[in-house]
Amino acid sequence: MLNKGYGSEFIEKLKSKNEIVSTISKYIRVEKKGKNYWACCPFHSEKTPSFCINEYDQYYHCFGCGESGDVITFLMKYENISYPEAVEELAKCAGMEIPQIYDDEKYFEKKKEKDELLNILNLAKEHYKSNIYLKQSVIAQNYIKKRGFGRKELENFEIGYSLNSNDLVNYLTSKGKKLEDVKKAGLIEKGDSKYFDFLAGRLIFPIVNANGDCIGFSARDLTGKSMAKYKNTPATPVFDKSKTVYAINLVKKAKQTQGISNIIIVEGQIDVIAMHKAGFYQTVACLGTAFTFEHAKELKRYSDNIILCFDGDEAGRKAILRAIPILETAGLNIKVAILPDGKDPDECLKELGSDKLKEILNNAVPPTDFKILNIKKKYNLSIASEKTKFVAEVLEILRNLKSESEKDVYLKVLKDYSGVPLDILRRDLNGQAKENVGNSEEVLLTKQNNTHSKAVTYVLACLLHRKEFANLKFDLEKLIQNENQLELYKLIQNRKKQGVELHITTVFDFFDVENLQEIKDIVNFNFDSINNQSQYFYECLWLMVESYLKERQVKLTEMFKEAQTVEDRKSILQELNEITKQVKNKNLEDFNA
Repeated sequence: MLNKGYGSEFIEKLKSKNEIVSTISKYIRVEKKGKNYWACCPFHSEKTPSFCINEYDQYYHCFGCGESGDVITFLMKYENISYPEAVEELAKCAGMEIPQIYDDEKYFEKKKEKDELLNILNLAKEHYKSNIYLKQSVIAQNYIKKRGFGRKELENFEIGYSLNSNDLVNYLTSKGKKLEDVKKAGLIEKGDSKYFDFLAGRLIFPIVNANGDCIGFSARDLTGKSMAKYKNTPATPVFDKSKTVYAINLVKKAKQTQGISNIIIVEGQIDVIAMHKAGFYQTVACLGTAFTFEHAKELKRYSDNIILCFDGDEAGRKAILRAIPILETAGLNIKVAILPDGKDPDECLKELGSDKLKEILNNAVPPTDFKILNIKKKYNLSIASEKTKFVAEVLEILRNLKSESEKDVYLKVLKDYSGVPLDILRRDLNGQAKENVGNSEEVLLTKQNNTHSKAVTYVLACLLHRKEFANLKFDLEKLIQNENQLELYKLIQNRKKQGVELHITTVFDFFDVENLQEIKDIVNFNFDSINNQSQYFYECLWLMVESYLKERQVKLTEMFKEAQTVEDRKSILQELNEITKQVKNKNLEDFNA
């Protein structure tokens, strides 16, 4: 049972005291339509509600993005917190005490450490913020004025200043903080004789997670003497650059208060602040590190639509090309805003204004268009040899497109750029395309396996969702090959024998539904896609039986060949004849598992 060490009775009581509709209503607006409640999905951008909350079975499912879960899962995803943290939050709301859990000591030890580090980091943030208004901070104040940032930007981004190497150390020790814990938080280093502020003399940008906790800092040199213009605090138990998105807390706030249709990604903190000042409140940045799948997953929680607005130089274009496949793998819709050569978003806002930048963002192009334009910049198309290279590179891009219609559209674009006739381009594209045809027997086997899997999925979905026609006259245990599906079937049957109705919310306690596609498909099965559900149920049931019988035939045939006695062969032959009869008649009544 996937209750992370908590007893099943406690989890059931916790869920009953945190009814899913009222809990979710605290975070998003829901409306009852029919027997269910509906809302615009908080996990992807949409205008028409497709987020359905089933009050009876106490679970949610979005028909747009596929997200589903129980009340605990919702809190984990919405607040980006762990399972124990979600349980703790729900227990507080319900006035329940949290029981001892397995590996309790280790969990609470880690939690205590994390809480202390967050406390230190938040204290440091407030101290840095207070420094920005002191007379000694004139260098920081001048830089902020030069950038055109006002009090609103200082408050929204909680910008601060580190006065010197000793100030923060003295402040935190005066608050009773241990130097070894402050070091573990990534704030100080030890010199020859004493500890010093790792970010001394720099403008401070707090890095705040989606929950509003300061988890680290990024700091800019203001003297021009340091080789490193920006420094980030090192990795700690609460901070990992590869998973952290700068200003994600403000994007979350914007989504909750006014809604967002996309997320704009820029390259640095200054660009983020400038964009927010100009009204582009959905802007974020990564922290001087390569874009990762973890970044993409974090962004997907707030919008499915991404605009890459990186600097208009060679480095920016390369960064875009690296980010595109990662974002695509995460299932995000991507567009690329093409900035003037050599300009970053902050410079564009200052020189061209917010209306022009808005126009650039509105004219952002899909990834394939960007790739073609990027290749085009490399070559002089008036020179035959360079035009040939241009065409070859673009054709390689087009070969990786999945849709034939999309390939055809871009072939016409390539024709317009190169002047090469369309039929020749099409011939080159098709002639050099790599064939990906597998062994016909393997393809057939895959189709058969897929068909059987779909049948099992539908039958179990009917049982789980308590369809009236889903009556069984025999045990399905031998007919289900997938271990997780078999465990779900046993859970359904056990609850039925106990006379206890299985609510779908309970499935989330036993299975990691999010990461088990075969269970997720059963929980969220779309019955509207089936015309005659009752008839299809028995057709799928027969397909499962037939698959089992045919496998049994193969085994019996092998056994017949190896049988040593006449009696054994006679017995095997008799069973083979019975199976042949059952397969021919296609009668479920004849089957006895």
